[in-house]
Amino acid sequence: MSKPKNRPKKQRRTLRIFLCLLLVAMLAAGGAGFAFISNTLKGLPAISDLEPKPSATSFLYDCNGKAFAPLHAEENRIPISIKRVPKHVREAFVAIEDERFYDHIGVDIRGIVRAAVNILTGRQFQGGSTITQQLARGAFLTPKRRLDRKIQEAILAIEMERRYTKDEILGMYLNQIPFGNGAYGIQAASQLYFGKNVEDLTLAEGALLAGMVQSPATYDPYAHPQAARQRQAAVLRLMAKNDFISEEEQQKAVTQPLMFKPIKKNEIELGAYFADYVLQQLLAKYSPEVVYESGLQVYTTMDPAIQKAAEKALPKVLDPVFPIKKGQDYPEAAAVVMDPKTGCLKAVVGGRTHDAWLQQNRVVQSKRQPGSAFKPVMVYTAAVEKGYTPATVVDDAPAKWPQVSGPAWAPENYDRKFMGLLTLREAIERSRNVVAVKVLDSIGVESGADCAERLGITTLVRTLRKGRSDLNLSAGLGGVTDGVTPLDMTVAYGVFANGGVRQDPISILKVVDRNGNILEEHKSKGTPAIKPQTAWIMTDMMKGTISKPWGTGTRANIGRPAAGKTGTTSDWVDAWFCGYTPDLVGVVWMGYDKDKTMEKNRVTGGTYPASIWKEIMSEAHKGIPVRDFPVPGDIVTGVTVCAKSGKLPGPACPAEALRQEVFVRGTDPVETCDVHVLVDVCADNPTQLAGPFCFSRITKGFIVRPVPFTPLEDGRKPMDADQEVPQQVCELHNPQPEENHQDSIEPQVQP
Repeated sequence: MSKPKNRPKKQRRTLRIFLCLLLVAMLAAGGAGFAFISNTLKGLPAISDLEPKPSATSFLYDCNGKAFAPLHAEENRIPISIKRVPKHVREAFVAIEDERFYDHIGVDIRGIVRAAVNILTGRQFQGGSTITQQLARGAFLTPKRRLDRKIQEAILAIEMERRYTKDEILGMYLNQIPFGNGAYGIQAASQLYFGKNVEDLTLAEGALLAGMVQSPATYDPYAHPQAARQRQAAVLRLMAKNDFISEEEQQKAVTQPLMFKPIKKNEIELGAYFADYVLQQLLAKYSPEVVYESGLQVYTTMDPAIQKAAEKALPKVLDPVFPIKKGQDYPEAAAVVMDPKTGCLKAVVGGRTHDAWLQQNRVVQSKRQPGSAFKPVMVYTAAVEKGYTPATVVDDAPAKWPQVSGPAWAPENYDRKFMGLLTLREAIERSRNVVAVKVLDSIGVESGADCAERLGITTLVRTLRKGRSDLNLSAGLGGVTDGVTPLDMTVAYGVFANGGVRQDPISILKVVDRNGNILEEHKSKGTPAIKPQTAWIMTDMMKGTISKPWGTGTRANIGRPAAGKTGTTSDWVDAWFCGYTPDLVGVVWMGYDKDKTMEKNRVTGGTYPASIWKEIMSEAHKGIPVRDFPVPGDIVTGVTVCAKSGKLPGPACPAEALRQEVFVRGTDPVETCDVHVLVDVCADNPTQLAGPFCFSRITKGFIVRPVPFTPLEDGRKPMDADQEVPQQVCELHNPQPEENHQDSIEPQVQP
């Protein structure tokens, strides 16, 4: 009887143990659940900061306010307001991604349960996320597919639905989602695939973009056009099913042809080098994250018409003669145009091809020898400031300067000839090297260097470096240590066009953040560099380079007032044309990236660079009224001078030597020419002075050279040397000595 009594006790003990174990298990499960929930909630972002802040593409705008270059990292995103998205585009996304979007509270319970079961059972994951959940996941969470992330996603979605309207959520979603090929957000996708803004999307186009969201790679219309159209058709069917569109609209959209915009490697169709220059400046001030991801609006000075003219001019002039062939070396070129009144850059072309961001920009990065284009900058402007005039005469004759070591330096002209007595005007027009060296020697190289730096040259070397500096006479011919950039030369020549005031170059007018705050703004601040009278005199002299038949830059003639200077370095390595009008200043450089001669084609500044300059400036000045350079005060015009002395004409000055000249008041001549003289020569021997027995005489005009010259070893003399006063007296008519006279009388024959 005892066994039956003990059995209930044993069962009760077993039940107690089971209940204890169950309680322990429940407590353990509760603790684990609490820990799971706690960890899940810890991973949530602050509830007070639930507005997504996706990266945004920054944009560069031209001077007309039109975007021409996007700046972005991996994500090209252009945020827009939901108000800009057409109704049929919004409905396309709702139909394919979340047809109950306007009815739920942020989550679809059936979708969440299905997703949780799939994760727990290890089945292939099937999505059940609403648009709000997708937004929460993309904006705040990791892409890992885990149960805790689904819970976080749901909590965030519900909270976002409490804070924002459905349209606000849909707008944030459409700005967030990826569309492949680097496009994020509906506006970037619209521009990438169809080349239009989102408000211009058709029903068919909007449906195709909506269909891409599930898998942009799978439904890429470029890589998989058939799959993309099938997915588009599915979107349109769902739109009709949900009464967003009629069946007739569905059928019409399904059969509508789609015109896709070709994807280019280079996103910039115009102004790539200009964009590089601006980007370089932005990255020097802001972090890459700010530049590429914060949605900056950068308003630049680029003029699309002038930029286009510059980009067309280089291939038009150069390609027929110097074709670009892969794997072969070819001469490069660069061009820059600036408004001299403001310093605003209008066009920048840093090379003949552009393949990648921030590649070599020869306008700002290449320092090259400027050749004779440097003469106005370092020599003649400084000379005019010191009282030289266009009529000042310098002898283009052989000359030598001793060197610290080695033989004396004897500069040569381009044609290896010497023209003799020349005015500064003629020396500039004909680009005579010897005259420039003599003038620089007269005014002092430091004065020339000071002037060049005032004009805007930033690369001069004043202290000795490896035994040399730019404080030497060869610098006046463009032989500078580090070279100069086309941009510096543009600034320098802009001073002449702007009446002596230097404007430093400006490419960025204003930078605005995505909230409309102005981060920086630039305005022109001119710096007086030279006297306005000096600038005008230099301009008047450099006009002849283009307009005179013998000028070195005649190919740059655009049929309106313009001035400029050619530049060609030794061995045809670099060729320049620097020129300007009252409205624009432009510089063109040409040469190989590695010093290599262009002798085969005899490339000088007056050939291809001058032709490129003409092409650009002719187009750039369309619509600009023709006007001449304004004349400042204290300028005296119409003064007749002798071109061999620079003084007032004397009685011996021939008509062909007379010129009409201009002066700064006070520098106009008051003395009479003493270079031309009248001398009697023998009529029978006019190359010699008349002797006492020359009864037939004529009076001829000659020149008296102020400073004698020494012919070179090869016998070369100035071209006007034969006009000098003869040094020899005629002996043709001198009587013979008496004894010789007697001997010369033939004996008379007697009859």
